Amino acid sequence: MATPFTAEVVTPERVLFSGEVDEVSLRTDVGEIAFLAHHTEFVGALDITVATLNVLEEGTEGAGSPTRFAVHGGFVHVAANHVRVLAGVAERAAEIDVARARAAAEAARERLQREGEPSAPDGAPPAPGAVPLTGARLALLAPGSAAAALRRAEVRLSAAGESV
Repeated sequence: MATPFTAEVVTPERVLFSGEVDEVSLRTDVGEIAFLAHHTEFVGALDITVATLNVLEEGTEGAGSPTRFAVHGGFVHVAANHVRVLAGVAERAAEIDVARARAAAEAARERLQREGEPSAPDGAPPAPGAVPLTGARLALLAPGSAAAALRRAEVRLSAAGESV
């Protein structure tokens, strides 16, 4: 059995999860990463991602199985055998309105067709030869873009166990 440690998923509005886990996996600015007990200290920017926590605590929702969250950017901090996911917006998989997420994905696809991929922060003109913003840079620098909206909708659907 893996060694337990504590984890939290926090937004400005509420604590979505706080308890014992044996693994946290998500996507950061350095790629897909899984945190286990005694992981080295780490701070990273979050992609628009599905965060999966293997919950251990009895009596906690999802105990004994992976609990998924749609996380729409933010940061992850790992220290002292504790993982904190700090997000401006995050949702438990069970709270996701799938029909609304599908509608948002379709609207974002249509908008992306018109606007194209962002290559500079919101409101700034793209530099010549700039590559499109992706991953955590998209979440941090162009949250209002069609590409970010589509990624958020796809992550909601994925967290809810729906096909994208």
